[in-house]
Amino acid sequence: MANVSISGSITVTQGCELAAGTVLDIPFGEYQAHDFKGRAGQPPQNVQKVQKELSFDCNNISDGVKIYLSIDATPNTAYPSAIDLGNADVGAVIEDGKGNILKPNDSNSLLEMNPGSLYEDVKRKATTTITAYPVSTTGKLPAAGDYSGIATIHVELE
Repeated sequence: MANVSISGSITVTQGCELAAGTVLDIPFGEYQAHDFKGRAGQPPQNVQKVQKELSFDCNNISDGVKIYLSIDATPNTAYPSAIDLGNADVGAVIEDGKGNILKPNDSNSLLEMNPGSLYEDVKRKATTTITAYPVSTTGKLPAAGDYSGIATIHVELE
């Protein structure tokens, strides 16, 4: 008599990623230094806020799963709610659709996304809109120059 068995594990990949072809470069345009003066924590005069719709393809997400988006970036030292742009007087803010600031590296600063209906048996699409814009972080005149920052979007499932 022979006792034959097999054992193993099953791994189901679960997660979300930005739809193919999505580019997240958000240019703010040009501003005069005086547009930032005396506006600590506020956008410059005549700000052009940039809206971006983010579309995520999610795999193996069941009903009831919550999807959260957060921002990881170097915060501005003078105004930690803003992303550092390499100048202490200027930062970038990202807001959710309700106007709440997504604070960099803050585990309590989350944007909840709802996954859509199931398609192709295992996929769902989650979409949201963010708004980004520059802010004065100190109220002082920033030095002339080009400034940029980098932020990473984290998507967590619960």
